[in-house]
Amino acid sequence: MSTAVKLSKLLITEYRGKLFAISYDGDRANEIEYIENDSLLGSIHIGRVKKISKNINAAFVEIEYNRERQIVYFDMNDFKYLIFADEKEHPVLHEGDDIVIRISKLPIKNKLAGATADISDVSGEVLDNIKARKNYIKSPCMLYAGENDYIEIIKDRLKYSAFDIVTDIKEIYDGAVSFLSQNYSEAVDRVRFYDDTMITLNKLYSIDTLFESAVNKKVWLNGGGYLFIESTEALTVIDVNTGKNVQKKDASTIKLNTNLEAIKESARQMRLRNISGIIIIDLINTTDKSQIDLIYHTMKDYLKEDRLNAVAIDITKLCLFEITRRKRKPSLLEVMKKQGYYSVKHK
Repeated sequence: MSTAVKLSKLLITEYRGKLFAISYDGDRANEIEYIENDSLLGSIHIGRVKKISKNINAAFVEIEYNRERQIVYFDMNDFKYLIFADEKEHPVLHEGDDIVIRISKLPIKNKLAGATADISDVSGEVLDNIKARKNYIKSPCMLYAGENDYIEIIKDRLKYSAFDIVTDIKEIYDGAVSFLSQNYSEAVDRVRFYDDTMITLNKLYSIDTLFESAVNKKVWLNGGGYLFIESTEALTVIDVNTGKNVQKKDASTIKLNTNLEAIKESARQMRLRNISGIIIIDLINTTDKSQIDLIYHTMKDYLKEDRLNAVAIDITKLCLFEITRRKRKPSLLEVMKKQGYYSVKHK
């Protein structure tokens, strides 16, 4: 788990009809996460194993959510945590078994929702209730709907640091105060309800500008270079360009400075846009081994600021920086597309 996550303020507000949690480090936004109104994420189910694929060590499990049945993906590396919905011995998993699972990843693009068997961090009372009911309920069935998504977001970030919470939505303010009062009483005074009638929260924090820039393919760097970000079904490519960089320095120094600035901003853009899966940063080409090592290890430090598991894999001979980042929710662009919003600048 990363211990370098930088968070001083969490802003929870509505933008274009959708709720978002925006994390700030000082005055700079460094992460945007959308909030599910009726979230599958975190819910706990008795599911029935429909198919086992030994070649990928996975099972496909049927659950029921909102009165509709769907298949979710279960990684069988989690077998050690499995709770079966009967009292029999289960040395291996079979098709037709009923198991207790929690949804750990939402469906993204053409991928199924992901599930885990590890529910050890669920509160004792809830866990006891689940274990008491599991043998008497016909599968598939939801056992526990989980916390409201915004509460899960607050709870998750409390793992890393203390921070202020600001919202202009009374229901969320009341819910946050109630949750913190029962679980983190020392943090209650850090929740603020914003109700200034002179200027909206959107205007105060320039939310329109933030979202427009977060779906724009081009991102300018302070030194005059820029990133060009393009996502496909398989991966996301971030192309680094020197652009308008006219520093009076030798070419090698300009390349290094631009690459270093680019990886720092790329790490931030991954969090703002919730870019996940395979990410390729096409660096400005250099053959200097010491520069390549510096870029690689500097990026590893930046990725420690990410709550999700982001890993620097390698920099190839063609200066392609390979990174992976855990998938948990759809990207910001996917969410905005579903809301009927698609920036002209992104085309």
